[in-house]
Amino acid sequence: MPIEKNTHIVVDNSLIIYQRERTRVWQCKYLLKGKWYRCSTREHDMTAAIRSANMILMEAHMRERFHVVPTSRLFRDVAKLAIKRMEEEMRVGEGRVIYKDYIFVINKYLIPALHTKFIDRITYDDIQDLSVWRINKMRKIPVKSTMKNHNAALNKVFDEAILRNYMKGADRPKLQATGKPSERRPVFTMNEARRLIKGLDLWIRDATTENLQVRLLLKDYIYVLLDTGARPGRELFSLNWANIQYASYTNDRLVIHFEKSKTGRRTAIAKRMTIEALDNIAKRNYGKPLSNLIEYQTTEEIFRHKSVFVSQIRGQAKLIRPINFEKQFAAYLKMMNLLIDRLTGRPRTFYSLRHTYATFALLYDKINIHTLSKQMGTSVEMIEKHYSHLDSEQAIDQLGSEKTMALLDAIDKPKRNLQVVKS
Repeated sequence: MPIEKNTHIVVDNSLIIYQRERTRVWQCKYLLKGKWYRCSTREHDMTAAIRSANMILMEAHMRERFHVVPTSRLFRDVAKLAIKRMEEEMRVGEGRVIYKDYIFVINKYLIPALHTKFIDRITYDDIQDLSVWRINKMRKIPVKSTMKNHNAALNKVFDEAILRNYMKGADRPKLQATGKPSERRPVFTMNEARRLIKGLDLWIRDATTENLQVRLLLKDYIYVLLDTGARPGRELFSLNWANIQYASYTNDRLVIHFEKSKTGRRTAIAKRMTIEALDNIAKRNYGKPLSNLIEYQTTEEIFRHKSVFVSQIRGQAKLIRPINFEKQFAAYLKMMNLLIDRLTGRPRTFYSLRHTYATFALLYDKINIHTLSKQMGTSVEMIEKHYSHLDSEQAIDQLGSEKTMALLDAIDKPKRNLQVVKS
């Protein structure tokens, strides 16, 4: 085969060293079990590079002998190692819940965009190309919080490369979260929330036989979201009766243990609306009050409704997870002229109820942000970021409070007729 001046065959059909344009460092390419692998010899001298390449091939054969799969320095291979490490850490309980998001980002965005790049040769221009590619993939400019998430995922891959000595820390590109600012989230005002609740019973009365059970459950679902600030979807749908208990000091509060939350296990406090909603579900589905279900500690999931089809087993209706819940909610909001938030111009969703809970908790219940962050399973920074629009005019009740001044005025004031004693 013809040999270029910057290519040297060390072992026929097995080992080659070569130089790229604009660099004096020799690269190594070797064949192992029918697959070619590439890496840097990190040598400028050809003799030293040949010696290094032979050592690399020998080590590769040793790893293969002991069933250690050799990995190239291509981004896609290092990324797979990073994913494997995160999955293993989650399996043994040492990983973070956010690792699932990182793995999703790596698989959907980073590997497709950077898969043929060498991990130690990714440049600022490559990062810029990734940004353009990502916008085309998403068909929109990602918000700043999304960019932070993507950058964290990319840094996990770089961490893996540095840990395996595939690159030096100085070679890590600096990443910046330059996405557009997060948009204000659609919420309900107090008057809109009242209309939302008030119209539910009439909407349920107009339901067909097929929709009745779904609408009844939807009402209870709305109540719990407004009362607890829980995340709609998996967080609530995975909740079972064993996760619920009465607060030790009173029966008008519930303690809810969320097992499958975005941020891991957490505990929240629920009040009257949730108690009413869960009691309705217990009576509809089991013919028993909430107190009995809490006492039995059954692991059956809560947010289920009776199927209109009768089960063949004992002639009882089967309990099923609702489908098209979002469509039912959107249809109800549209009917009530509540679907579009007039302030943001965006449609409201179940998450609007979570954001409404946070807004009301800050404005009316006067809950401090540290307590609220624990209740909602989010960070103080996220609450400050997304609810900073609650300005002084909206919070006038809190800022106009006289409680502090009343306490200060209660302090015994010094008597004015004290005489100064001269020394």
